[in-house]
Amino acid sequence: MTSRRKPPSGPPPSVGVLGRYARAYAKELGVAEGRIRAWIAYMILAGVLERSADSTDGSRFTIKGGVALELRLRTRARATKDIDLVLHDADAELARTLERAVADQEYQGFTFRRKGEPLHLDNGTVSMQLAVTYHGDSWTSIAVDLARSEPGEAEVELVPAIALEEAFGITGPADLPVIPLRMHVAQKLHGMTLPPRPGRRNERFRDLVDLLLLEEMVTDYSGLRDACQSVFQQRGTHDWPPPLDVPAHWVEPFARMARDLELPVTDAEPAMIRIRSFVERICAAR
Repeated sequence: MTSRRKPPSGPPPSVGVLGRYARAYAKELGVAEGRIRAWIAYMILAGVLERSADSTDGSRFTIKGGVALELRLRTRARATKDIDLVLHDADAELARTLERAVADQEYQGFTFRRKGEPLHLDNGTVSMQLAVTYHGDSWTSIAVDLARSEPGEAEVELVPAIALEEAFGITGPADLPVIPLRMHVAQKLHGMTLPPRPGRRNERFRDLVDLLLLEEMVTDYSGLRDACQSVFQQRGTHDWPPPLDVPAHWVEPFARMARDLELPVTDAEPAMIRIRSFVERICAAR
């Protein structure tokens, strides 16, 4: 994402100046200012964690989920409300490890502090809120979901980070570790088709949107087939290949999001037909 404005001559001296840069950049890209503020916070947090991992007792974190999608697709991806992280440590306590990694760490004028108590989810993920400050003044708050690595997530792909210097005068990381594309797609297929609990509905229509975009990037179908088989076997909730049906309550929200993202397919049923064909190609790979 390259700005057409004159780049700042250096780091912004205050949160107010940084906010003006963010508003101008949001207007230029045609996205919400909150999304720009979150992008900056995510990139700076990734820089802090990268620096922590380089220390002698640091833990390694990898990005997955919506932020990994935005790193791969940029503004073509839908905005995400949190950053999903994988911790590559089988024994460390999740919330405490993240807190230790960011505690008393200043990065390009930014600091992070936990807000409230961590929320422990049924799937083993820990959800936390972090307050983000710039030169001591409030910048934004971000949600972080942290989970242990699953089989297949030990390998990472380095993806270019969202560049901060040209638009904001801030030096952030150049590349970030994300889960491999094949694992990202396999997890999306699993999440989209996960059977809901009794009395609940599957609300994962956004995964259908994401899969339409990720499908275009896949070249290694045999690796993706192995990843899908592994994810579905390890999670043990339903079989691979899964049934690929469109719940009636997906139709309208899918159409709205598909139009907002200017996808070539805006109706849910034709979109799912494309994903059925995608899964058939995965299953047929050798």
